[in-house]
Amino acid sequence: MSRESAETFFARPEGVEDEREALALRLAKIERAYQELAERLSGYERERAEIKARLQGILARLGTVR
Repeated sequence: MSRESAETFFARPEGVEDEREALALRLAKIERAYQELAERLSGYERERAEIKARLQGILARLGTVR
């Protein structure tokens, strides 16, 4: 093996490891964003249910007034 090919051979796993670390960081960032969006969605769904219940109450009262 020549010196150049040996350096290329041994440098390759480092590059793969760096790429793996970069992908792991990117995945963690995406997972955090997903978790934040899931929490926001849960809040929106809760608000929607509350508004729906209020509107049903208002409509029920208006139905009895007529």
